[in-house]
Amino acid sequence: MQTVLLSVVLLFGTILRFWNLGQWSFWIDEAFTVRDAQTLSSDSWQVIPNPIPYLAVKLSILLAGSREWGSRFIPCIVGIVSIPAVFGLGRTLFNWRIGLLSGAFVACSSWHLFWAQNARYPVFTFFFGVLTAWFFYTSLERDSTLLMIGALVSCLCLILSHTLAVVIVPALAAYAVICLLEKSDRKRWLNILIFFIPFAMPVLALVLPQVRDYLFSGWGRNVWQRSPLYIVLTLVQGVSIPVAGTAFFAPIATRFNRATLFLLCYAGIPLILFLIASQLQNVAGYYLFWTTPAYFILAGVACEGICEKIQESRACGNTQAKTLAPTGRIACEGVWEATETKSGNILGILVPCVLLVTLLSQDYLYFKIENGGRPKWREAFEVVQSKQKPTDKVVLSEPEMGRYYLPELTPIYIGGLLDDSEAFEREWETSGRERLWFLVDVASFNVFDANAKVRTWIRQRGRMIKTLPAFSRAKDRTIHVYLLE
Repeated sequence: MQTVLLSVVLLFGTILRFWNLGQWSFWIDEAFTVRDAQTLSSDSWQVIPNPIPYLAVKLSILLAGSREWGSRFIPCIVGIVSIPAVFGLGRTLFNWRIGLLSGAFVACSSWHLFWAQNARYPVFTFFFGVLTAWFFYTSLERDSTLLMIGALVSCLCLILSHTLAVVIVPALAAYAVICLLEKSDRKRWLNILIFFIPFAMPVLALVLPQVRDYLFSGWGRNVWQRSPLYIVLTLVQGVSIPVAGTAFFAPIATRFNRATLFLLCYAGIPLILFLIASQLQNVAGYYLFWTTPAYFILAGVACEGICEKIQESRACGNTQAKTLAPTGRIACEGVWEATETKSGNILGILVPCVLLVTLLSQDYLYFKIENGGRPKWREAFEVVQSKQKPTDKVVLSEPEMGRYYLPELTPIYIGGLLDDSEAFEREWETSGRERLWFLVDVASFNVFDANAKVRTWIRQRGRMIKTLPAFSRAKDRTIHVYLLE
């Protein structure tokens, strides 16, 4: 039955992740990844701090082509494989029912769906984060050196997928200390040292100024205003408010044990470290995407805990009723007990159903309303292409998008207009008033053109050709196409 139910969940998750996989346009960061993956060579990959996603995307392009579907093929497969991996972790920590619920939550999660349909790193961190947690927990439970080596390899792959995922190490260290307090023998000490000693050497390298400068270069300016509240809200919105709320009550709704404590370390310590780091560096909530398996599993724990408490309260009520009931009503008591048990089962099933319906409703919005969580860059360039002339130029906040989708036209970075609009206009006048296309992506302009000065200049001198609306994850991702001639 476990295999059949997991197969159904996995099949549903697979259909969702391949649905419209090639229909969504690339977005800016995704286009950068595809470009860098295409130029990746045996010499350059060694200097990339997170080479695994780039190698995977390069292989994906070689197998299935460089367009959207081909570039996302392997990330999509990794996203699909993550579903049974979460099931395995949940089953190891608790039982197969919680594992199945957790896998179902992941399969229906629109946030996981978004990153699985993305030629970027987060889905790799999710997968390797699950494997690291699974192997590490099981190795301490069984005192297995082989499993600890598997945890080490998975953790290295996690960090090579995104450098900041290294915050999983202090989370696992906290749990290891707790395990040592419970049982401290030679075998356990050896396994823990096998895992943590390789991470001690890079920490010692922080004394070198070159290493510190490399790590912190470009992070100081938090132009995107990523505050601690922003990070928390990103996580809550990503896993959905009902799932986050249910996960929060898991330690209350069930018996507190080592498995629950492990999940709290896995999810809580990286979050705390990121909230502290956000005061110093530019970090984003989605960097913690690899910690979301803990939230899904904790939500499953809470669902089962609620069901158990309902059953216990019904059983207590039935016992009291039998004690007080007259002898002649024994048959009625049996009927009443069966009815109450059925009612308790219905209430126990209701909570996970509400969570799944919420996640599925977000999937509906993802496909029908939100355009897969992406701006319509490809459609915008198709508008330009349909009306272009050979001498036209395209002014963009991200010229790389123009080089990918419309390489025949010269892309111009909008920085000149941002710095000095009068100088930009004089240069345009002296160049013969060539036609200029402006692609105004609202999400980016809201950051560097907060006072709308540049957009006002464009509206006054150009004419709008088309608006391509897109709204997702509480952000306006609309692109306006203007023509100045």
